[in-house]
Amino acid sequence: MTLWSDEDRLFVSRMLGWSINFKYIAKKLGLIKMAKPVDPVPREEAPPSRTTPETRLREAIERSRIETE
Repeated sequence: MTLWSDEDRLFVSRMLGWSINFKYIAKKLGLIKMAKPVDPVPREEAPPSRTTPETRLREAIERSRIETE
């Protein structure tokens, strides 16, 4: 019989009755702290691009002209 459950209840149902969830008690007493869920893919939102592909191409051409001169 498991006495340490992830359920957020004091009494948890088992196959042969009920048991006390000691993890719930420890959490309420502050003996353990629950870990925050980890985002599997950190998302860094880039600011929306205000330039069109044509404008970016034109700027790249201008930069390459400056470098060759």
